[in-house]
Amino acid sequence: MRVYQFGELIGIVFLLGSTAMQLFYLEPLKREIEWRLVAFNTQQSAQIGLKTAYENQLALLKLLNAPAEQVAATEKSRNETLAAYKNSDANISDYMIAKEGVESYLEIIVIALFALGSLLAGLGRALEMQAARQATGD
Repeated sequence: MRVYQFGELIGIVFLLGSTAMQLFYLEPLKREIEWRLVAFNTQQSAQIGLKTAYENQLALLKLLNAPAEQVAATEKSRNETLAAYKNSDANISDYMIAKEGVESYLEIIVIALFALGSLLAGLGRALEMQAARQATGD
């Protein structure tokens, strides 16, 4: 094999590597991020709905002059429920911040591998065509 054929082979390996990285790591990572964003949006909507429901319940209890223990128990329940959502919000945002940088770097690597692989494969093919042309005496 000649040097340009090795270059073409390495270019094809880079092309396959960039495609594999995109298919098997980058796309699943993007899907997972999208799923977590959907979960985050759903949690936010649920948090707003629960907060509104508790506020309405507390307003009704106060309007009906309910015992202070019942109002306090409802406030405690509201605080515990909303605290659980705050932990979930923090977990999702931490994950998103951590994976965003990884995704950006991987996209750059995939683009670089694809470009380099295309360049090497094209250059190898062009040199092989040139060598074939010279062999035929053109």
